[in-house]
Amino acid sequence: MRKSAEACRAVSAPFATKIAENDVVLPFSVAMSDQQKSTTSLQLLVENSRAALDALESKETSLHDEGFPSTGFTTLRTDFISLLALIYAATTKVALSLKPSSPEHKASLTPLKNLSNNVAALVHSIRLMRRNLAATILKEYEIVARNVIREVLHFSEVLLSPPAASTSNEDYLVGVGKMHELIDLARRSGGLSLNNREAVRKRWLQDRDSLVDGEEEIQEICQSSDSDEPADDDELFDDGWEELGISSKQKLSPVERDRVEKVHSLIKIVVLLHKRVLKDVLEQDLNARNDSTLDNLATLSGRLLEASDDLISSMYGPQQPSNIIAYLDAYSAVLKDVQKTLLLPRGRSLEDQVASLSLSMPSDEKSVKWFTTCFDQIEKATAKISDILTDADRHES
Repeated sequence: MRKSAEACRAVSAPFATKIAENDVVLPFSVAMSDQQKSTTSLQLLVENSRAALDALESKETSLHDEGFPSTGFTTLRTDFISLLALIYAATTKVALSLKPSSPEHKASLTPLKNLSNNVAALVHSIRLMRRNLAATILKEYEIVARNVIREVLHFSEVLLSPPAASTSNEDYLVGVGKMHELIDLARRSGGLSLNNREAVRKRWLQDRDSLVDGEEEIQEICQSSDSDEPADDDELFDDGWEELGISSKQKLSPVERDRVEKVHSLIKIVVLLHKRVLKDVLEQDLNARNDSTLDNLATLSGRLLEASDDLISSMYGPQQPSNIIAYLDAYSAVLKDVQKTLLLPRGRSLEDQVASLSLSMPSDEKSVKWFTTCFDQIEKATAKISDILTDADRHES
């Protein structure tokens, strides 16, 4: 691990003015007091953190090949977690040594220097990952690095603030707490994905919960429309939707309620489909499933959630058929992309479809048949809703 960790600390271009020979260069003069040195170190930490965030946003992948041989992901992951642990420890030491009520400036110098080194090393670790890592898992590690560095920046800026401009103890302790929480979540078992399939599965699990919430929302629209009981105090409370031209309390007409019921049926099928992809595709760790397909699935899950939310929002009264048609078309387009990703064209043999899916075993025909039947039902339901909406839109025009 030492060789890779040292490579992570050898940071390139964006930090060239601040780091030499794999270490932060602190511009101290002999005449400077410990307090002045501590302030200078904090200022340097702020600059390094901002430069680190800029480097992460730039998506830069270029590295000098000499001294940076290709490193396996397992090693890179171990070093990444080790750097998080070092940042955690250094932040704690800085927080203790620079307690506003009784600062020990000299004791802060070494941990501040370590923080600057390890922030830079964390970015370089991401650059090494960018060489070979698939998109979804890389994004997961980039988000962790970005969030941690942002907290380091905020923490150091608070410590540099004049006492009158901050809430002193509270502000910097809150920053330390947030950073510790982020790092604890990343370091715990299951915190950072071990492979791209796991990262994609996490994404689908998150989106699944939101899709289920959407299904419950449209079910509530149906139920509230059926109820003849007077609204209670909570329902009379202004929820703000009316300012956007959407009323969550307005009664639906029989025609509108029928549309909601049909869209609800479609949403239920799609939620079931989403859950089945998790079970039959993403819970099976097979070498046959390539990263590009997995990354595509991760993107499609997010697109599907967004399209579902838009379609459900169009169900509130008063409904506009033209808007519903637009959202339904967008929803259908995403589902067709999901279908293309999971299933080969129907002209291909069932064996080819099974091989393409890579569900669990090459002979698992039941899963392929289930997906094929599910997409058939989705297509029929979508076409029926579209026909009804098109007629309604034509009559209103």
